Amino acid sequence: QWKQLENLYFREKKFAVEVHDPRRISVSRRTFSQSGLVVQTWYANTSLIKSIWVMAISQHQFYLDRKQSKAKIPSARSLDDIAMDLTEMGTPKVSKLGTLEAKNQLIMASNGSLISSGSQDSEVSEEQKKEKIMELKKKEKLLQEKLLQKVEELKKICLREAELTGKMPKEYPLGAGEEPPQVRRRVGTAFKLDDNLLPSEEDPTLQDLESNFIIHQKLVEAAKKLASEPDLCKNVKKKRKQEYADAVKKLQEIENSINEYRIKCGKKPTQKSTLALPGERIP
Repeated sequence: QWKQLENLYFREKKFAVEVHDPRRISVSRRTFSQSGLVVQTWYANTSLIKSIWVMAISQHQFYLDRKQSKAKIPSARSLDDIAMDLTEMGTPKVSKLGTLEAKNQLIMASNGSLISSGSQDSEVSEEQKKEKIMELKKKEKLLQEKLLQKVEELKKICLREAELTGKMPKEYPLGAGEEPPQVRRRVGTAFKLDDNLLPSEEDPTLQDLESNFIIHQKLVEAAKKLASEPDLCKNVKKKRKQEYADAVKKLQEIENSINEYRIKCGKKPTQKSTLALPGERIP
C-alpha cells in the first residue's frame, strides 16, 4: 500500500522500492530502533528505469493529492467546475512529466529518489528526528575537535618553517584580529670569535696557525650542530655527517701542522683537538 512506502529510487540500471512491512520487524544495530524495511529491486536499461521511476513518482503524487482531497470537507460543485477539471485532466502527459522534471533539477540523469523529488510523504516521527539531530550534533562536535587539532598541527609546522626561513608562511591560521607571531630565524652556523681567544705568540707563523685552528674549531662545532638536528631526511643527514667528519679530519691536520712547527722550533707539542672534542673519533 502507498502508506507503507518509504522511498522510490533508481541508480543507473536499478529501480528499487522501499516499503515498511509490519510482519518483518527487527532491531537495527545502527539505529537501535525497530524497522521492518523491505527493499524490492528491478533491473533494466537506464532510460527504461528512469521512465518507470518518473511514472511511479507521478502515481505516488496522485495518491497524495487524493488523500489530501479526502481529508477536506466536500462541497457542492457546479457542472462548469467539473468540466474544467476534466479539461485539465485531458492535457498531454508529456507536459506533466516535463513539469515534474523541471521541478526536480537536482536529480541526476543516472539516479534519483522519492525524497529528492520533493515528495510530501516524509512521515518521520518526532522521536526519529530528535535522534537524527542528536547524532548530527555529535558528529559536528567530533569534527570541530578534529579541526582544532589539525589547526594546532598547522601552527607548529608554520612556526618551524618560519624559524628556518625567517618569514612566516601565509598558511598560518589567524583568528579575528589576531597578529602573526614574531619569529627569529634560527641560524646554526653563526659564531663570533672573541679577541681574547686568539693566542698572542711572538712567532707570526705560529700565530697564524693557532688562529686558523681556533676558526676551524668553530666550524667543527657548527657542523656538529647541523648533523645532530632532528627531523632530517636520510640523504641530508648522511651528507651532514660526512661534512662533520671532514671538518674533524681537517682540524686534526691543522693541529699536526702546529705540532710539527712547534717541535721544529724546540717547543712542546699540544693536544688541543683531543681536549676540545673528547670522544670524537672519525675513521
